[in-house]
Amino acid sequence: MKNLYDLARGTIRIEVSGAKPERLLNFCAENGIEFWDTSPCEDFAMCMTVHASDYPMLCEQNGKNGCEIRLIASRGGKKISGAVKRRWIFCIFCGLCLILLSVSSMFLWRIDIEGNENISDGEIMRALSECGVKYGAFWPALSSEEVRNSILMKMPDIAWMSLNTRNSRAEVVIHERIEKPEIINEKESCDIIAEKSGIITKMSVLEGKQLAYPGDTVVKGDVLVSSLMDSETGDDRYVRAMAIVEADTWYEISAKAPLYEQRKAKKSGADSDFSLIIGKKRINFYSDGRNKSISCDKINKLGYISFGKAFVLPIGFASQRTAQYETETTGIDVNEATERLKATLTKELERRIDGGEIVSQNFSVSQDEEVLTVTLRAQCRENIAKEAVYD
Repeated sequence: MKNLYDLARGTIRIEVSGAKPERLLNFCAENGIEFWDTSPCEDFAMCMTVHASDYPMLCEQNGKNGCEIRLIASRGGKKISGAVKRRWIFCIFCGLCLILLSVSSMFLWRIDIEGNENISDGEIMRALSECGVKYGAFWPALSSEEVRNSILMKMPDIAWMSLNTRNSRAEVVIHERIEKPEIINEKESCDIIAEKSGIITKMSVLEGKQLAYPGDTVVKGDVLVSSLMDSETGDDRYVRAMAIVEADTWYEISAKAPLYEQRKAKKSGADSDFSLIIGKKRINFYSDGRNKSISCDKINKLGYISFGKAFVLPIGFASQRTAQYETETTGIDVNEATERLKATLTKELERRIDGGEIVSQNFSVSQDEEVLTVTLRAQCRENIAKEAVYD
């Protein structure tokens, strides 16, 4: 701010030389003349800066007290006013631009969403639009608290939300709701059954009557631990059976891939279309935006003129590049496809055993005229205990 003030008043850089140039500093101090950036430039000479309005008073001291004053440079003041008079149309245009920028900063032209993982940006944008937070909205009229309460009512999967507006940019921070853990009713009776078929290797019964033992072969649905407890002194009682049952299980999973696929062979041409966006209006510089070919790639780009992340202008450009191509049927790389299918089968096996251990696994590969088939056979060790609650 001080620099702008000095620039508006105008500044003069002078050189004072003589036997005792410091006498001019004393004169300035006695008469209230402001000076700064004082520095020696050579023997018996120094440089200093003063306001342009004080320069005539200093010129009167030229030659007095053994001091010589020489003008080095001038900046601001009358130079600026003279330039404004000569270029008044340009200055009016700049002033109008500043006014438009100030008015534009009162409207939202950029909305950033952070923190969402399971909820898509599109769902959040639709809910925000219903609450008035959309492109071109007058953000001083928005209430962050009202928007937050409305969004939380519309979208129960959101636990907390904040809306921060800064010039033309709105920042929406989302915290998704964490599902509450399942509450176990320990007084509710249930058996432990086998979730999968296998051979039991280890059992740890915490509650209930054990009906199966290590080395037993069980099939899916067999009762491993019963909730009915025998009593020697009274009536039998029911409890909530709890146990960890490790068993060896076997899997056979297959995946297939076609031996031939359609690939891009040759590009026959590319077209680029441009649009100008002003606020909510879109001006297209092309007549027909429909696809002229069935096989084509489209790349769309949209950008607004902005100054950093905080200030965005309501003026932007959109481009659409369409590249046409032809396809041909080609054979796939069998080795590469085989490795890809093996990785997919391994990931699927890990998902099915859910934390279990893969004891051994092997793959077999076969193919006919059109299809490549990879089969995974594996022995695993996992917990097959599952609670079976009585209806």
